[in-house]
Amino acid sequence: MTKKKKKTKPTSTSSEHKASGSSKRSSYPLLAMSIGAVLLIVGGFYFYQDQTSPPKSKPATVPTAATGSGLIETRPTLPPTMFSGNVREAYAIARDIPEVLDKLYCYCRCRENFGHKNLLSCYVDNHAST
Repeated sequence: MTKKKKKTKPTSTSSEHKASGSSKRSSYPLLAMSIGAVLLIVGGFYFYQDQTSPPKSKPATVPTAATGSGLIETRPTLPPTMFSGNVREAYAIARDIPEVLDKLYCYCRCRENFGHKNLLSCYVDNHAST
């Protein structure tokens, strides 16, 4: 009794299998690159717009020196012409920017000793000149 050999079909090799599988490529990388390109273009556009647009101005909410509205210290500062030198310049600046000095604490402790409200209070009398 002799054994008969079975005829088998030739199987495909692994390289043939890979070649047939590579014909179907995923579209996700192409989609991701397209979305990334769109985001870069839009981001660049908004960045460029921020750089070229004029700055937006805020409405003036700071009280003006002439009206004195909204200030804690309501008395006017002494006129700078009463003084000379650096003291005159200090009183002139205090008259120009009372809204700034009205928000600052005076570190010579005049609040406790003289009843001042803030740094602007030093310029409504001659305390700042001493």
